[in-house]
Amino acid sequence: MASNGEAENDACITIFWNIENYSYRSESIRFMECPVIKGISRKGISWNLELYQDGDTDERHISYHLRGSLVRESKDVHFEFDCAILLKDGSFLRINKNERICLDKEKTGGYEFFVLRKNITKTCLKNITKTCLNVFLFEDMRFRCRLWKTDEKLVKPVTFFARTVVGVEELNFFWDIARFSSLGSGNRVAYVVRSESGKDMVALNIGVKKEQITIYAEALNQNFFFKFQSFVIDTNRSEIECGKKELWLNINVEKVICTLPFTKKCVTDNKIVYLKNGVLSLYCECSWTNGCDIHRIEKIDFGPCTSNRVVQQMDKLVDLKVDLQCLYDEGVFSDVKLRTATQVFHAHKTILSARSPVFRAMFNTDMKEKIQECVDIQDLEDDTVRRMLMYVYTNEMEDLQWESALKLHFAADKYHIVGLRNKCCSFLKRNMCPSTVCDVLVLADMHGDGELKTAAQDYALAHGKEIFQSDEWRLLAEHNSTLAIETILLKFKKR
Repeated sequence: MASNGEAENDACITIFWNIENYSYRSESIRFMECPVIKGISRKGISWNLELYQDGDTDERHISYHLRGSLVRESKDVHFEFDCAILLKDGSFLRINKNERICLDKEKTGGYEFFVLRKNITKTCLKNITKTCLNVFLFEDMRFRCRLWKTDEKLVKPVTFFARTVVGVEELNFFWDIARFSSLGSGNRVAYVVRSESGKDMVALNIGVKKEQITIYAEALNQNFFFKFQSFVIDTNRSEIECGKKELWLNINVEKVICTLPFTKKCVTDNKIVYLKNGVLSLYCECSWTNGCDIHRIEKIDFGPCTSNRVVQQMDKLVDLKVDLQCLYDEGVFSDVKLRTATQVFHAHKTILSARSPVFRAMFNTDMKEKIQECVDIQDLEDDTVRRMLMYVYTNEMEDLQWESALKLHFAADKYHIVGLRNKCCSFLKRNMCPSTVCDVLVLADMHGDGELKTAAQDYALAHGKEIFQSDEWRLLAEHNSTLAIETILLKFKKR
């Protein structure tokens, strides 16, 4: 594996193209086009760069096509160029050097740069770490193309930073298997995974065969790449990981995506651990492409630039977000502490004030928080504060699950962090199930979240028979009778 630290041609056109979430690409789309404008080299010449994900003529290949054409030139034009596939650290996985292409008025010049999938895998396993292998083969693709004229130099070298993002949709949900002990061999319980637009995407089925508990999946509308991970939620609400699977799903082709790590007999013999009221509860995380790809030019640089700087600029979100996360992680110049019952978090007043009007009011007035430079947060857990700060600094939520979403919604409402509250609200609405809808109702009612409350009440009415007879609803009616009556009365109002 070569290094790309060699001297750059001072007068060349350089194209860096990142394809993020490449592994999710749709099987129906044979190629992607680099979003680089035409005429990038000089007047009268246009270029086109394409990726064929399964090769132009051979599905064993990944191939790139560079095509150039003359618009107004009267004579042939000769270019030299090199093409490379890059790893995340900027080094070369594969490079073709000093190739030639000739453009004339009669035909379009072209070049195909391809690599064999099997050879890539062997090369990666031999020369790079497992982490790099996953990044290259299953997450992003990074490509660099440089070209220059052989008969003259450009007035100014130019570098294009192009980015294509394959749109990905994620769904996390609880899947309750009622009366699990009576689930016989050959019987199954189904769950349909739907997109945010309501489109049926995947049919999941769980069944028992020779005591093995297996989850199957098949695509309902189109073939696509699917990632799935599941956990059993025991009666103490602890998670037991059941494995992760990444695979292509095909219409009308059922595939095994998960086999639970214990048998049905083990579950029924230990029902005090695994079954609550006879229900086996699963928590599932899945993701797939939503078909909404984004293509854009990130930046254009005129003048020479080094490879290291270019690769850094092309790294995924290596900009303000990463800098702010480093600022938080390292605690550089921190000037305020957030103190829970068991931990102290170092933060920055400016960042907190910019993201939360509650924090801004604390630091702008003569409150004790301003004087002591410490904010006591006794009603939030350490993990919730850490997640809240991560969102404040990076605008991202990592590994969100049901319990953490409920607690984050509470924190977001307390400190008026609107974006965080909206994201938690969206997650809770998308992942409600009969055993959790009461939690959402209480949370939404307590914090005056009308949109979330309406969604929870509509869900309760739609699944009334199952919900109104559950232990969760009985507890809600016992401790919050006003909310329970209000919800039930909606059923008669809607009639």
